Amino acid sequence: MKILLVSHGAFAEGIAATVRDFFGAGNIYTACVTLENGTADLTKKVEEYLSQWGDEQVVICSDVKGGSANQSVVPYMNRPNTFLISGMNLALLLQLHMETEVTAESLRDMIAGAREDMQLINDMSFEFDEDDE
Repeated sequence: MKILLVSHGAFAEGIAATVRDFFGAGNIYTACVTLENGTADLTKKVEEYLSQWGDEQVVICSDVKGGSANQSVVPYMNRPNTFLISGMNLALLLQLHMETEVTAESLRDMIAGAREDMQLINDMSFEFDEDDE
C-alpha cells in the first residue's frame, strides 16, 4: 500500500518527513500545490506516481476538504483500490503507515480515532502537585 499526501505548500512534505524520520515509514509520498504553478505540479506528480504503482492500493490524504489539492485528486477516486481522505493529521498517518492493506471500513475507524486525538486540552482537568514544575 502506498500513502500519497497532497497539500498546499510544503505541509505534506513536512508531515511526511516527520512520519519517515521518527517512525520509519517508507511508503509515504507527497505532491503539493505551489504558488508558482498552482495545481499543475501536484497533478503531474500524482500522475507519475500512479503510473509507477500500477494496481497497488493507494490512500491519498489531503490537507483541506474543499481545497485545490483535494479537488485535484478527486478524479482518482475512480481508480480501483484508491481511497481519498481529507483533513489529514499525524495521528491518522501513524495508523495508516502501520497497515499493509486497508478497507473503507478500516479507514473509517482510523479517521474516527484520529478525530479523537483532536482536543482542546484546556477543557481537560489536571491535578498538579505544588512540587511540580
